[in-house]
Amino acid sequence: MLRLLRKYAVSIAMIALLTAGFLLWNASRGYDDQAMADIPIYDDIDLGSTLAGTDVRSLLEPSYLKYYARMAEEGAVDTEGVEIVLPAVEYAAISDTGTRLERDLGGEAGPFLALIDEDSWVEYKVDIPRDGFYQMGMTYYALSGKRSSVVRNVQIDGAFPFYQAKKLEFPRMWQEVGEPWYDNQGNEFNPRREEVFGWQYRDFRDGEAKVSEPFRFYLSKGEHTIRIQAVREPAAIKSLHIFSPRVIPTYEDVLARYEEMGAKPTSGFYQHFQMEDAILRSDPTLKRIEEREPATEPFNWDAIVLNAFGGLNWKRGTQWAEWEFEVPATGLYNLGVRFGQWYLDGAPVQRMVTIDGELPFREMNEVVFPYKQALQIKRFGTEEEDYLFYLEAGKHRLRMEVQIGTLGEVFEMVTDVTTEMSLLSREVLKVTGTNPDPNRDWKLEQNIPNLVPRLHTMARALDDGIKKLYEFGLEKNSAQVSPLYEARDRLLDMAENVETIPARLQALNDQQAALGNWINSMVNQALLLDYLIVKSPDMDWPPAQAPLIARVGTMFYDFFRSFTRDYNGVGNVYDDDEQVLEVWVARGRDWVEIIKQLIDEDFTPTTNIKVNVNTVPAGEMQVLLLAQTANIAPDVALGVEGEYPIDFAIRGGLVNLNEFPDYEEVAQRFRPGALIPYKYNGGDYALPENQNFYMLFYRIDIMEELGITEDKIPETWDEVMEIIPILHQNGMDFYYPHAPNNTQAAINEFAPFLFQYGGEFYRDGGRYSALDSQEAFEAFKTWTGLFTNYKIAKQADFYNRFRTGEMPIGVADYSTYVLLSTAAPELTGWWKMLPMPGVRKEDGRIDRSTGGMAQTAVIFKDTKMKEEAWQFLKWWTSADVQERFGTELESLLGVEARWNTANVEALKRLPWQQSDIDAILEQWEWFREREVVLGGYYTTRHIANIWNEIVLNGKLPREAIEEGVKEINKELRKKREEFGLDDPKMQASSRERMGAS
Repeated sequence: MLRLLRKYAVSIAMIALLTAGFLLWNASRGYDDQAMADIPIYDDIDLGSTLAGTDVRSLLEPSYLKYYARMAEEGAVDTEGVEIVLPAVEYAAISDTGTRLERDLGGEAGPFLALIDEDSWVEYKVDIPRDGFYQMGMTYYALSGKRSSVVRNVQIDGAFPFYQAKKLEFPRMWQEVGEPWYDNQGNEFNPRREEVFGWQYRDFRDGEAKVSEPFRFYLSKGEHTIRIQAVREPAAIKSLHIFSPRVIPTYEDVLARYEEMGAKPTSGFYQHFQMEDAILRSDPTLKRIEEREPATEPFNWDAIVLNAFGGLNWKRGTQWAEWEFEVPATGLYNLGVRFGQWYLDGAPVQRMVTIDGELPFREMNEVVFPYKQALQIKRFGTEEEDYLFYLEAGKHRLRMEVQIGTLGEVFEMVTDVTTEMSLLSREVLKVTGTNPDPNRDWKLEQNIPNLVPRLHTMARALDDGIKKLYEFGLEKNSAQVSPLYEARDRLLDMAENVETIPARLQALNDQQAALGNWINSMVNQALLLDYLIVKSPDMDWPPAQAPLIARVGTMFYDFFRSFTRDYNGVGNVYDDDEQVLEVWVARGRDWVEIIKQLIDEDFTPTTNIKVNVNTVPAGEMQVLLLAQTANIAPDVALGVEGEYPIDFAIRGGLVNLNEFPDYEEVAQRFRPGALIPYKYNGGDYALPENQNFYMLFYRIDIMEELGITEDKIPETWDEVMEIIPILHQNGMDFYYPHAPNNTQAAINEFAPFLFQYGGEFYRDGGRYSALDSQEAFEAFKTWTGLFTNYKIAKQADFYNRFRTGEMPIGVADYSTYVLLSTAAPELTGWWKMLPMPGVRKEDGRIDRSTGGMAQTAVIFKDTKMKEEAWQFLKWWTSADVQERFGTELESLLGVEARWNTANVEALKRLPWQQSDIDAILEQWEWFREREVVLGGYYTTRHIANIWNEIVLNGKLPREAIEEGVKEINKELRKKREEFGLDDPKMQASSRERMGAS
């Protein structure tokens, strides 16, 4: 060992020196940063963009912070003493459809007004006694729906005062049903969560929690019309509340009140309450989780025990959880929690804490939980003193809700900078065009007013944001601040070297995307809780962690046990001597645990078929290929990538599903085009589980400003090409996906054009490529022409550019829908999703054919339980099970994990907005997948090559296509010869191997 240390002493010293230097460099960043020292402040210069007056984003409502600041500057102040309660049934007007009166809800007779359908609305007339700011709230009852939070918007006198008013969330209530359950390995699993129906009151506040207090609305004296409109989910309204802003006392005020009332500290009481035992939660995704620190209670050395609450699922605005605790005597107590907060590198997170439905004092509105790579004790209080809480003897309820309000101003600054960067990019493009000559002096300072001051001002805004982050408690070596430093320094460098800007526009656009992603990551304020501490002030706080020896011992125990522990088995694991159906699932463990739970609760009790479920790394299909080769393949595999069933089938590895007499009945669950890739030699070898889909997304506001009204949104590719010049004239662009260096993506991007023009990938049963047909030629010309003739961007972050308005229209897949639905609240009501453009046929119909191959379920040939395996596949792909799986998955992981099931009936039942599901189902009428053949990977590869040759290298389409088809045919012939598919004798042998008749 000493010899090794001497040998590598220089290397070790260098590493230590570099590490120390890096840490010192990081530590030096912050308040003492000198980058802005010589940058002037421009108070007397108009720094507006030349596009600001005509920019379509000016159509969007301001943010709440801007609205409030503007009204305050105009002299608006909080009113006092006003409390108006409007019963829901005393409305001035309601929508013609979608509303109804409800009675007998939550133990109250009613009647109550319910908004049932999306876009139904109710209006109230209210007489305001004086000018000023008011707050609002609503008492509501969430009716049975699709399990999502209730979403409403509010308009005042026919307009939204700020964009957050378009998406107000009113959570449902959920509770655990029964006790946690255990598998036969002793591992603990979460009990089922079910909805609790009842009346709730909630202030109108930011659904993302970026504003720390309920919204203030400015209302002038006189009559106003307030409209509440349904966006999502049915709910009844009991009353609308309009009142003067509540003044929450500070802790000092409350402490003085304690003295006045004679409240005394209690003594001798200490108890902690396990926070995995939450009695209510706003979201079924909030659940028990495991924490392996040995002082976490309870703890099990040999099995999974769910001994903590929250974690990565408890991160979004409006998410709250509630716990019950009891104290023996009336008096003053200290409160705190044992928590883990290691999710945002170096950044604190916040929670709002209420007791019995009320904020005890103002400081509990934004309780900060600092970052640390270990469990901590949070004493509710300051560094100098612990807060005292007055509690009467008996039971109390403590609620904690995600709060991000302190960072709201920083997010606003960064968002404003990204907007300015977008405007600046468009102004530069107006001067230089899309392909500027790098050797030309474009004289940008003369053509773009106040260019350098604008760059300096953007940099200063980012620098101010960095300072606020450090004031909030961000650690100085945190990676969370790096994107802001990088963007600031890049802007400063551009101001120093203006002539380099045209060549650096892509870098500027990438920086925009990075800042947008930074905001999206920072709003995820995850927190883990172990237990709630309630104690008398004279009692000591518990230690935050177990002794070092216990932690080290646990680490070593887990390490050595990892060599013998089965990490692949999930849930109940049956012995080898039993007749058991073996199912392998190529998905994440959270997905697999839900599948196993459904099996144990439903499939096994109903059929008496025992099932072992094992995980396979997602996407690692070679594991299944190796298992088949080694004769240890499972009976059933789920999550098999769509390209692979035919590879297995050709090798005689899968059961032909159409051998089962009810196969055709089961196949009716899916779109006919979804089954194409799994057909081979007269057989059907897989059932689709889920499927992707491409749609057309567009910004309503921007397209209307450009004169492209809803009836003129393009339905064909010819119409797309008509609007692209209009977009370019206004510094915008159309988006069509292209993933460079991803051959699999290329074939999916090309397939819609080929199918819509009536082409095929192969002919003569997969012997030859059909890409040399006239239909394929037209498809290639249209596809590549978007990039060559119409100069749309070859690569772009569509989500972020859609938000900024640079790409107000484009084709994208399901993941974009999820992002826009969950992470773009400012665009609520301003974007729409339609079926993708297509090709108009002679009969006037528009062919919108496209696919979205995803994952499948298969039965392996060597199974000794063929009928049982088929029963399992029928059960798994049924509408009821797919609906329940999708619901449980979304309950566990949130809307980001919404299950895009291939079962058409199940898709209709999942919590989509009606307008969105209508668009998806219309697109699915044209759903069509490509066939998969032996050697087809060469088709995938050469479609990408053809695109590169035409778009990047300028080759003629016909020439590039012919070269590609020649290579594809070579490989197809080679593979068919290898497997003897054209040799009658070998074909017979192959059929015999596959069991074909």
